[in-house]
Amino acid sequence: MKNAALALVVLLATTPLYALDAYPKTSIAEDGTATWCQFCPNAYAGLDIVHSQFDYAKFISVRHYETSGSYGTPETDARNDFNGVSGLPTVVFDGLTKVVGAGTATANTGEPYLTIVAGTTLKPSPIQVEIDSFNPTNGAVSATITMYSNTDTLTSDTVLFILTEDDVTSQHTHVTRDLVYETVTLSGAGSSTTINTSFAIDPSWNTASLHAAVLVQRVTDHDVLQAASTYALPDYSVHGMVPFPRVLFGPSSGTFSSDDFTIMNLGLADTYTIELIVDNAPPGWQVEFVDDLGGTHTTTYGFGLANETSTDFHVNVIPASRGQAVLHFEVTSTNLSSPVVIPFAYFTEGLDVMLVDDDGGESYDDYFTTILDAAGKSYGIWNRDLSPLTVDVAQNFDVIIWNVGLSYPTLDADDQAFLTGYLDDGNALFVTGQDIGWELNDGGASQWYQDYLHAVYVRDDTNIMNLDGVPGDPVTNDLDLVITGGTGASNQTYPDEIAAADADATEILYYTGGYCGAVRSEDSVSRARVVYLGFGFEGIDNDLDRTDLLLDALQWIGPEIFSDGFETGDTTAWN
Repeated sequence: MKNAALALVVLLATTPLYALDAYPKTSIAEDGTATWCQFCPNAYAGLDIVHSQFDYAKFISVRHYETSGSYGTPETDARNDFNGVSGLPTVVFDGLTKVVGAGTATANTGEPYLTIVAGTTLKPSPIQVEIDSFNPTNGAVSATITMYSNTDTLTSDTVLFILTEDDVTSQHTHVTRDLVYETVTLSGAGSSTTINTSFAIDPSWNTASLHAAVLVQRVTDHDVLQAASTYALPDYSVHGMVPFPRVLFGPSSGTFSSDDFTIMNLGLADTYTIELIVDNAPPGWQVEFVDDLGGTHTTTYGFGLANETSTDFHVNVIPASRGQAVLHFEVTSTNLSSPVVIPFAYFTEGLDVMLVDDDGGESYDDYFTTILDAAGKSYGIWNRDLSPLTVDVAQNFDVIIWNVGLSYPTLDADDQAFLTGYLDDGNALFVTGQDIGWELNDGGASQWYQDYLHAVYVRDDTNIMNLDGVPGDPVTNDLDLVITGGTGASNQTYPDEIAAADADATEILYYTGGYCGAVRSEDSVSRARVVYLGFGFEGIDNDLDRTDLLLDALQWIGPEIFSDGFETGDTTAWN
């Protein structure tokens, strides 16, 4: 069987790659920075960690310095403006995902950068980009764009050539020196076009340290579809491509089979092992995977791939109850420095609550799950780093808890689009995060924030750690909260002051001094109910107050997932 599998894979080498309808994506980070920026070195260190785990076939980063310090140009200022950079550092991944600020945690762990890149590099791209030639002496550069998709098109989309210089100083590298914009129109699998242009070279630059990068970006939504650079690529390079959301929904019995995901070899011929690791699943559940010959495996499977060939797998989940399974695949080889990791999650129908884990890799969801477990309620945990929420969530869950923590970015365009439909359908949302208001309104007042959270952002960082509930309020009556110390996360660095935006909203918690910290709302048209905390729920300093606030909020936003009686402390009815 092993020989037969290898023979088939080798035969695939004669099949044009565009038959796959996609090509592995190279992700690019554009770092808006300045030499005077106090926290920018944390971003540099975080991106260095990403580079240590992802080679240049998968990840590129460049730094656009502001002219307010050294190394900046009018072109880099303009690019930062285009990327929506209003504070430094701001790292923009693939044109869409913006991370503002960088603390010591980013410098030490690479998060949230690592998680973002781990996800984006698994997304298939409709195109391949190759830099055919680059002359650092005169700046001449040539790149070819090839269409792999049978359905996608490029229509006057942007091709951005970026000239960088490495090791300008011990701290400043990947420094953007020049930017050249071109456009591309392309359609039809197998079609290609070559663009020739040139950079302006300053004689003072070290030509041995100059590199070229190129990205292709949608004009409509700024999505960077693909990138490439002149940095050396590894001899051995294997990629995963998952052309569907890696968070799956299905029944609580029978067998659920996912669509195919692809493992593609872009390097020298090699042999690999793919291993299935089930991180968490309810008792009695089974998980397996199936190779492209129909063989079923529960642990590992070995296979070989020649250069520019691929093979497919899919996941089977066999649940025995309501619940969720979290699993991942690791593809390894003796020639690879790190595995290709492909995570998945599976949810059954019939769960009470969806908890969206959007806290940037922290474990703040534990503060919610402890309460839900004690209440005997079923829930799923959606890792927002894996995928934007899908229509399956809206169809299967009437109540969402959205845990932001202190994470950037969050409630982005994809999230807002999902929540718009979800709340327009009259569903319920409990959302908490200490900088939601600041982030959504940093570039000016957010109409979506006002229309759907029914809140007005007043200011960032109240620096007040005590809040009082409103007497008689169904959610906060008798609450007296402390959001630092105790058993809380002690992470409330920037709690927002907010206010009710309209007659649909009611202010329900006040910081000491009378400044509003939370609102609840019932939309007068959709009847959607929202409880929005301008601080992090995880910061509350004791279990009892956290439990009272969450259960009362969920009882108010409905539907009746919590049994009558818990208001009085009678827990006998919960089960």
